[in-house]
Amino acid sequence: GARMLPGGFTLIELLLAISIMSMILAAMSSVLYIAFRLHNGAIESIENSLPVEVALTSIQRDLANIVCNNASNNVMLIGSFQSINQTNVLPNQIGPDFYTTGGQPDGMVPWGDVEKIDYLLQPPTNRQSAGKDLVRAVTRNLIPVNGVPTQPDQKRTVLSGVQNVIFTYYDGTAWDQSWDSTQQTNLPTAIKMQIYMAAQGYGRSAALPKIYELVIPVDVQMSTNLTSALP
Repeated sequence: GARMLPGGFTLIELLLAISIMSMILAAMSSVLYIAFRLHNGAIESIENSLPVEVALTSIQRDLANIVCNNASNNVMLIGSFQSINQTNVLPNQIGPDFYTTGGQPDGMVPWGDVEKIDYLLQPPTNRQSAGKDLVRAVTRNLIPVNGVPTQPDQKRTVLSGVQNVIFTYYDGTAWDQSWDSTQQTNLPTAIKMQIYMAAQGYGRSAALPKIYELVIPVDVQMSTNLTSALP
């Protein structure tokens, strides 16, 4: 017969209990491992999407508050909206430079809420990163000294891993590849910004490059009618 161990259990019963416990622990370990991987995947997904959401929100605010002047209404501090025939183009600039009222005065600096915004596509600061850095350049001091154009007061990377950025402009009928407010005497009805991300990974593990698209209606249009002083 089976050998009885102290306490009333046989050796066979003890081995069977150990085997069952081992199977339960193995199953629990597998479940915990899967849960751990899902948790890490969710955290990584959130961390990867957060910079994109922040960048798109910042870009949307810039374009939604865009303002400009025309030849008949030359307003100091606000320039034209031009994607061609631009002057003083910054290195690696992509798209037009434009003026926006999205600035937030803090009462500590002598600048108002009007800012000049330029988007740059520069080589990545992280050499191991695919694509380039999308940089937002802000110029707050808009009054040139001795005719010398002012330079950006701040440059900040808003998104990394960008392959290309394309701006298009809606004239009310079709999307145009360029815009010149000095010739068309107004802002476009809407502005579309497409951000093409660089492919991540290599070979079969490479993920399809993502494309982010913003379509921003332009609500503020310039007045083209001059008013004469009353006699």
